[in-house]
Amino acid sequence: MDYLFWRLPQVVEDHHYAWILWYIWKARNNKVFSNLDVDPRDTLQLAETESRLWLDAQISSDQRSDQVRPDINSPLPVIPGRWCFLDGSWKDKEVFSGQGWYSTLEGFDGLMGARNTRSSQSPLHSEIEALVWAM
Repeated sequence: MDYLFWRLPQVVEDHHYAWILWYIWKARNNKVFSNLDVDPRDTLQLAETESRLWLDAQISSDQRSDQVRPDINSPLPVIPGRWCFLDGSWKDKEVFSGQGWYSTLEGFDGLMGARNTRSSQSPLHSEIEALVWAM
């Protein structure tokens, strides 16, 4: 902390400073409450990455279109045909369970559904109800 407060070189930008302090605090909480040791270099690297991402998010969309930079988010591979992903959520002592599905078809926007229903008898029943609902 002495280094951060009084001996930090001027090369560190102001927005990095706050993120470094935040991730030091988070690493401290991980040590105290979860007994997890985090390497200080990993903490610093995470803080710098988050700082850069936050700074990029603050740039308006007009300014982004003026900048030319490679797209780091490559699209997911397209699997031909129709695909339907579904899930059911169930807890032992809950009155309700959740169900959801997402359907894809190449060339079309995906369709999605989510709902909350009375709790099923088991997790398997909840999954089957989600499947029947999606069909």
